[in-house]
Amino acid sequence: MNDTDQGDPGRAWWTGWLGAVPDPSGGFEVGAAAARGGARRCPIRLMSYGTTIEAVLFAPDVPGPLPAVVVPFYDVGSVFGERTPRTEGWTDERRRARAYGNHLVARGVAVLAVPWWFEQVADRAASATSLHERYGPAAARHEATLPMTGLGRSLGDLMLAVDALLSVPWVDPARVGAFGHSLGAKLALHLAALDVRIGAAVAHEPGLGFAHSNWSDPWYLGTRIPAGRDQHELLGLIGRRPFLLAGGGASDGGHNEHLVERARLAGGAAGLETLYHDSGHDHPIHVLVACYAWLTARLAAGDALLPERKPFT
Repeated sequence: MNDTDQGDPGRAWWTGWLGAVPDPSGGFEVGAAAARGGARRCPIRLMSYGTTIEAVLFAPDVPGPLPAVVVPFYDVGSVFGERTPRTEGWTDERRRARAYGNHLVARGVAVLAVPWWFEQVADRAASATSLHERYGPAAARHEATLPMTGLGRSLGDLMLAVDALLSVPWVDPARVGAFGHSLGAKLALHLAALDVRIGAAVAHEPGLGFAHSNWSDPWYLGTRIPAGRDQHELLGLIGRRPFLLAGGGASDGGHNEHLVERARLAGGAAGLETLYHDSGHDHPIHVLVACYAWLTARLAAGDALLPERKPFT
């Protein structure tokens, strides 16, 4: 892996500040693979911080070792274009357009979809229309029972998921990536920065920088926004590993490009590239296709890749 080791002092600081560690008492179970239309689907059960998280590994049914991508999102069904309580009102076209897992599997990549704990225990009452009404009770439950930030807890879940993924014999440990949009992009950004097993990652509209998204919400950082620091440091921790920041001008774009430049000027973000479009927080299909092409090309290269420092075009 083309990066500093997991013991980098900056990485240790961020890991400690967030509390981003897997549950020391946690574990995982990888279920038997079931064939499904030229693909295989494995349930993966994560036992993390007193709860069970049901992840799914979906992959082309071909001999390994395969590259694999961790896709954190609200729920597993959304990643595979399925109807879920969260997407009940969506059209079939919208579900298909956001089926990141299906898109990547069609490109020869195994996908581990990991649901977000805060969505799993969210208040789904009809009256819970705002984010704070939906996730506030879960955040209060988290704060009352665990010491780390909400974001740190989510990252601990994902690190345990990477442990499980790397236990699968037909997954190539040298070609593991991460992909995320919005909430998933926030998690993919932090996972790539803090877990050097992630060899390449794409984050679309994460809201880079504490001033540019809802990082102070209690399910992320709450009152623990660090003074005098910002997320260009996370880009620096990704280092020479390929990382694509994509934005549509809503959460990411020209308004936070200064953080990208700070990371580049510091000399530690050699693998960083950007892809900006003007379509807002959503992702047009051509942008998704470009992100998939970028990620699968980097994962195909594996450890042999020497990333170039130039914008993605």
